Amino acid sequence: MLDALVEHAKDEEFSKLLPPTGFYNYSQPIRWVVELGPDGARLSEANLEGLRWSRPYTGRTSGVDPHPLADEASYVLGISRDDKGKTDDRAAEKHASFIALLERMQEAPQIGPELREAIRRVQTAITEGWIEQDARYKEISAKDWVTFELLDGSLQGQRLFQHPDAKAFWVAEAQERIAVRDGDKQVVTGECSVCGLVKPLIGRIPVGVKLISKPGPLHSLNKSAFVSGRSGTDGHNNLCYECADTASRVFNALSGSKEHRRIIVMDKSAGKVQLESLRNQVALFWIDVPKDAKQTASAFDWVSALGSFGNFEGALGDILKPAAQEPDELGDDTGEEAPKPAKRTKGAKKGSDQPKPEARLSQLSRLLNVQGQAQAHVTTIDGTKFALAVFSPNVGRTALREWLYRDLGQVVSHVRDYLNGTTVNNAWGHAGQPHSINALMEAMDTKNANLTRDLIRTAYQGTPPPQELLALAVQRFRTLTVKGQQDKQLAEWERQRHLHALAAALKLALYHWQLETKGDEFMTGLEKLEDNPAYLCGRLLAVLEEAQQVYTYHQGGKRLKTTTAQRSFGTASTAPQGIFPRLVKLATVAHLPRAGKNLNIQMETLIAQIVAQGGYPASLDMQGQGNFGLGYWHQRGDIRANWSEADKKADEQAEANTEGVAE
Repeated sequence: MLDALVEHAKDEEFSKLLPPTGFYNYSQPIRWVVELGPDGARLSEANLEGLRWSRPYTGRTSGVDPHPLADEASYVLGISRDDKGKTDDRAAEKHASFIALLERMQEAPQIGPELREAIRRVQTAITEGWIEQDARYKEISAKDWVTFELLDGSLQGQRLFQHPDAKAFWVAEAQERIAVRDGDKQVVTGECSVCGLVKPLIGRIPVGVKLISKPGPLHSLNKSAFVSGRSGTDGHNNLCYECADTASRVFNALSGSKEHRRIIVMDKSAGKVQLESLRNQVALFWIDVPKDAKQTASAFDWVSALGSFGNFEGALGDILKPAAQEPDELGDDTGEEAPKPAKRTKGAKKGSDQPKPEARLSQLSRLLNVQGQAQAHVTTIDGTKFALAVFSPNVGRTALREWLYRDLGQVVSHVRDYLNGTTVNNAWGHAGQPHSINALMEAMDTKNANLTRDLIRTAYQGTPPPQELLALAVQRFRTLTVKGQQDKQLAEWERQRHLHALAAALKLALYHWQLETKGDEFMTGLEKLEDNPAYLCGRLLAVLEEAQQVYTYHQGGKRLKTTTAQRSFGTASTAPQGIFPRLVKLATVAHLPRAGKNLNIQMETLIAQIVAQGGYPASLDMQGQGNFGLGYWHQRGDIRANWSEADKKADEQAEANTEGVAE
């Protein structure tokens, strides 16, 4: 993984986001600039904008560790009192270390004549008290950051710590501080495991990485190949300073980008993130295009193809996006208007202009299914890689849980199959959208981290879906179906949304292996030629349910919240032979005479097909139960999609007059 991070730093556009080697983007800005003339100095408040927040960094905590030409006032000026009135007892020690660092810079081979003269002026200003003569000196606090500029000469107006010579010195200095030493205190050299060059080896990665809390070191949970932290007091990790620092800088840049970072699981209790929990999972992903890559169709532009939905890289990551949580963040799965969200308070954030994850996934799915575009253009980019890493960050470490680095062409093929596998028509038979992994997990009411990573492998590596997916989806689909329509509009709307996602999970679990050959439309909606007995039984139950609803409406202009079919779903989906004869008899006598010709024909046709396959199955295994649920979902949607305008109007009127369960 470290190799891939370092390689990504070579990307021309991405590299513009990175601070220089040995630098870190601090959240605290530089407060004061000491402007130096030939005979005096003055203080000015710094411009707080842009990359001026990027400064030398060692990862210091409690130790005394000075930075060159830019540091806290306790180091630069020896000021001991902070803005809260507290006194830093180590201010004198810190200041002495800063002065010593300036002296080392004067003698360093990296420093040229211009910067050496500027450093000499800095030393004079400090030792002769030029800065203390400024009226604003008393405003400086021990924790305020201070840096230097010249008022004349070739370096006029330039922050001295940003001078190329100062940067080169800092790389050598920082490497010296964290180098591994032998028993004679000599620096240990060796072959860097990333760049392959023989250089001084370091004992720790200097810059911590940040995902959800304070920066911390990279660790692997249980794979020694990924060890990146010091294993002992005399150990090293076969890394040179430049590679370790670059990997961390790239990591933090990716983590700070919405297009490269996705929160998969966040362990919360009482609304607060449990920072100590290893259940927290965050993914970073990116695409590496080598400079010498041969693009046989360079005119193809993914950004243009995706239109307003953003870039291709970010769209690939939407498979990992959390399911939307609020009604105004969701699409309409039920064919009805979604419940209106509560009014926002004055201080609440407004909705984003960015597209919903489901919308961009749908756009990506259509794009990848266009033959002659996606395959012909993506798979012919030689050497292009897709990288994805899943981490469990907590307070003490950032553990690598999953690592994927594959040819982009292979990944695109697997992503297409996943998107097709999770695309199912909704409850009203309308074209559905692909579902993110988190949408499936939310619908199954589980936060199983292992299952999440298994689905990530399915989506990006093409591995078969885990067996647990089918079992959980079947159980939850049965539970929500038997539960019936809810009184509260939001609760019912959410139930329908989850049922839709569960139908997608059933399809993915059952038919993932057939999607590549059967195309993007397979099992999306009703498959009239499918002769699987379990699938046919599910379809039959949906027809019987609709017959009862039509009968109920004709009797009293109302609809049932829970039908006989729904109450019988558990038994019907596990032991069809024991209940379907009774359900069919009830429907034939009580409901079908007033349900219309079409439903009667559908029931007779389905029964004939089931008989042709050997009759009602005595029992159904887990795969059979999954097919039963999928058949039920498809048939219900197909019935509603083919309603006449009169049927739709009658349903709207009946919806407002629902009754309880069937007698």
